[in-house]
Amino acid sequence: MPKRFPEWVNTEVVIKAIKMREEGMLSKQLNLWIENLLETEKK
Repeated sequence: MPKRFPEWVNTEVVIKAIKMREEGMLSKQLNLWIENLLETEKK
């Protein structure tokens, strides 16, 4: 079964996702992805 996420991530994309998360603009799936990627607390 293939992995569901890449082994590397583009820094620019992560920074944009973090900013959007702080503004409350991320979808539920993307919010979960960034939380798991960065091992952050749920927001």
